Amino acid sequence: SAAADAASAHGAANDDTFTPALTHATGPTLASVTATTTLDGAAHTSTADLFGEVQVWGPARLVLRVDNVFATSGGKARPGIGAAVQLLDERKHGVASSAYVSYKAEGFTEAEGEIEGLVSFGKQLGPVHGTLNLAYGQDPDGVERDGEIAAGLHVEPLHGLFTGVVGRFRDALGSNGDKGTGILRDALGAATVTYVIGRVGLTASAGVAGVKTIQSGTMQAGAEAAFAVGTVF
Repeated sequence: SAAADAASAHGAANDDTFTPALTHATGPTLASVTATTTLDGAAHTSTADLFGEVQVWGPARLVLRVDNVFATSGGKARPGIGAAVQLLDERKHGVASSAYVSYKAEGFTEAEGEIEGLVSFGKQLGPVHGTLNLAYGQDPDGVERDGEIAAGLHVEPLHGLFTGVVGRFRDALGSNGDKGTGILRDALGAATVTYVIGRVGLTASAGVAGVKTIQSGTMQAGAEAAFAVGTVF
C-alpha cells in the first residue's frame, strides 16, 4: 500500500538511492545513509564507501561522504561534504531532479581535494524507471578535472524487488587524471538487483569495468561486483 511504502525504503529504492554508480534525483524525507563495497577487477582494488544525506530546510540537504573508508588497495580514505538542492519534483514537473555540489578532500589530514558538481534526473515511464547523472569535477587550480555520465534503468517484477542495468563513463578531459589513483578514464556496465526489507534496501551489482591509468596507458578490463546496504528515515 501507499502508506506502507511511505514508511519503508521502497520509494528510495525505486529512486536508485541504493544503486552503486548512481546518484538519486529525489532526496529522503529526513535522512538516508548507504554503505557500498566494490570489488574492481580492472583497477585491482576493493573499496568501501559511505554516503549520507540529511534534510536541512525546504529543498536543501546536507551531503556527507567518505570514499575508501578503510584506505584499502594502497589508497587513502577521502572525506567529503556538500549540499544538494531538489530542483524538480516528478509529481509537479514530470521529472525529478537534484543538483549536488561537494568537496572531496585527498585525505583526512589533507585539505587539497576536488570540487564536484552533479545533476541527477529521474523519471518513471510506465513500468520502467530511469536515472541520469551528469557530473563535472576539478581541483581548485583546475589542473585535475573529470567529467562523468551515468545512467540506469530498472523494473519492479515483484513488489520490493527491482532489477535493472547501469552504465557509467568517466574521463579526465585531457588532464592528468585523479591525483590519488592516476585514473584517466573508466567505464562500467552492470546488472543490478535491489530488495527492500522495511526501511532497509539491499543492492547487488555485477558487470564489466574498464580503466585507463597514467601507468597503464591503455584500457584494462575486468569483472566488477558491488554490494550496498542502506536505510532511510
